[in-house]
Amino acid sequence: MPKYEVMENYFNTKKIFSLIIKWKWHLISFVIIVAVCSAIFSSPWFIKPKYTSSAVVYPANVIPVSDESESEQMLEILKSEDIKFAIIEAFDLYKHYEVEKGQPKSNWKILKYYDANINIRKTPNDAIVISASDIDPQIASNIVDSIIKFYDVLVLNLNASKSREIVNIYKNQMQLKLKEIDSLGLILKTFRTDYNLLDMEAQVKKYTEAITNGRSLEESRKVLDNWREYGSEFHKTDSLFYYALKDYRLNKEVYDNALRDANKVQTYSHVISKPFPADKKSYPIRWVIILLSTLGAFFAGVIIISFIEASKKTK
Repeated sequence: MPKYEVMENYFNTKKIFSLIIKWKWHLISFVIIVAVCSAIFSSPWFIKPKYTSSAVVYPANVIPVSDESESEQMLEILKSEDIKFAIIEAFDLYKHYEVEKGQPKSNWKILKYYDANINIRKTPNDAIVISASDIDPQIASNIVDSIIKFYDVLVLNLNASKSREIVNIYKNQMQLKLKEIDSLGLILKTFRTDYNLLDMEAQVKKYTEAITNGRSLEESRKVLDNWREYGSEFHKTDSLFYYALKDYRLNKEVYDNALRDANKVQTYSHVISKPFPADKKSYPIRWVIILLSTLGAFFAGVIIISFIEASKKTK
């Protein structure tokens, strides 16, 4: 009989049950040994238990800068390398994860450890969940808390930087506008002091009546002549002066708002669930390891004895 036919016969259900009964003590011994070994090797002596701390946050005071939602924008910043390396430096994770700093691929290695132990994700409700796992539950909790604080500081600095750019731009515009206002003001002062031009409508009416009534003829004719000669230039300068003042006020309003934004201190996250040190380990889950190892040992044992019986039959 060909070998593959013999093996096929031994792999049908009836044959398998008979094999299990025949080799039951060997299987039981093998399974027990594997279970004990998995229990030993999954113990704290071989695998250091890890504890996980989490926080749930929502973005606050954030203005989207693209088509991304506020939560997506928050997620991008939380996953940025600026925050990653801030956490790495703050908790000396090079030493903590036993990565030699400054060596080839040391940054790549430390970021691998970071991503393996720190997880940041967005929920369907647009909340952000920040989780950190560590052998020290207090460190795990502190890392999550620090990520939130570093996020607030980073966004604050980014916004303040942009606001300072606006402050500098409008400060220069205000200075230029002040020079223009001063220049136009001097011209208007000349019209008022040298030519007695104050208010065209009121003065023309006043001095026209004075001439009609025969009073102050010389002064009235002089003022009216000045209006005829310099009136259009006066109105042009006065109009430019008015709009220069208006532009200055608008620029100053933007400048004041930007200066306030550059100096304000605020947070950019709503912490819905705060992190705390876990009192129960999250890794490894020993019963899962033992269960899977036991089941794997059982099925591996069945396959091994099937091959043994098949080989005997073939011979």
